[in-house]
Amino acid sequence: MRDFRGSADEFAVGGTGGVASWPIFRWGGGKDKYFAKLGKNMISVYETETFSLIDKKSLKVENVIDFSWSPTDPILSLYVPELGGGNQPAKVSLIQIPGKEELRQKNLFSVSDCKMYWQSSGDYLAVKERDIPIEVLELDNKNDKIIAFAWEPKGHRFAVIHGDSPRPDVSFYSMGTAHNTGRVSKLTTLKGKQANALFWSPSGHFIVLAGLKGFNGQLEFYNVDELETMATAEHFMATDIEWDPTGRYVATAVTSVHEMENGFNVWSFNGKLLYRTLKDHFFQFLWRPRPPSFLTPEKEEEIAKNLKKYSKKYEMEDQDVSMLLSEQEREKRKMLKDEWEKWVNEWMLLHEEEKLERQGLRDGEASDEEEEEEYEAKDIEVEEVLDITEEVLPFDD
Repeated sequence: MRDFRGSADEFAVGGTGGVASWPIFRWGGGKDKYFAKLGKNMISVYETETFSLIDKKSLKVENVIDFSWSPTDPILSLYVPELGGGNQPAKVSLIQIPGKEELRQKNLFSVSDCKMYWQSSGDYLAVKERDIPIEVLELDNKNDKIIAFAWEPKGHRFAVIHGDSPRPDVSFYSMGTAHNTGRVSKLTTLKGKQANALFWSPSGHFIVLAGLKGFNGQLEFYNVDELETMATAEHFMATDIEWDPTGRYVATAVTSVHEMENGFNVWSFNGKLLYRTLKDHFFQFLWRPRPPSFLTPEKEEEIAKNLKKYSKKYEMEDQDVSMLLSEQEREKRKMLKDEWEKWVNEWMLLHEEEKLERQGLRDGEASDEEEEEEYEAKDIEVEEVLDITEEVLPFDD
């Protein structure tokens, strides 16, 4: 369709004298409708229908050094650093594509660096209203170093690792609590954790607090809905963590960055080790992608809200299947018992028919086994719990 040619400087971040940063082109705009590249004092945005530059000209932004696409909408966030020794503040802007309209701008003071994190649904870093609100969060200790940040997929919460090693703190925040809708509210802070990376489940709700590299693979499986730890574990020397697309399983891996312990573990979402394998020269672990759901987001939300109702339905179906299997098992045992008794009766009848012949061989004496039975039949009952029901009863004084 098209190729792009030029010197290395033309593809470097910040233009001449800069360093090329891969990927040169970043796709986005909702279903990859656009792609863009960073140049000196500009961002060039192309549309994928014809691979041509939008409006035949680039977006001019003095000293821009980074940008990021919304994962769901044609919105760019861009970052311009401080200039003039702090006389000109840094800024983050949101730009609507293709119109190149600036939706919102925020000046940042005393900032040495800035990383932009979009929430997976595109609701945060930006929202879809014209008057876009901005929330500024300052940690309780303003001197804390921020080690890691991660949004909850398909949710409104985020997690931050902050403080100094070797035991920083982990804080959880929400953008929409019952008492504080649309504003940042702190949920909890976990003190002194051996963690330097955050890995949310793709479905939200659960997160792995991971201590990689210098922490030698410390793992904590945390339930953010209940604000409680489900399990702690260790995968020594772990380098990578990958959730499966359903959020039911998570894999931890030791790649060939290390010469020892190469391989991977598979855990349940709540921290139970399910599978472990060692592989020399192990480089990468990837889950198979899942196709898009046939359900609408509204239908998925409805199912989540009525999960208990659905659970009762399927529990009854499971119970019916279990009872059917139990009945089939009883029938199988009865059939085996009947076959055994038939076989025993046949041999007892033959034994009786040959009794006179045996006595003749013993000069009229009965054999030992005929004088006293050497076995006895016993009926054994086995109890099996099929169902347990808990019921809360009122307590009267």
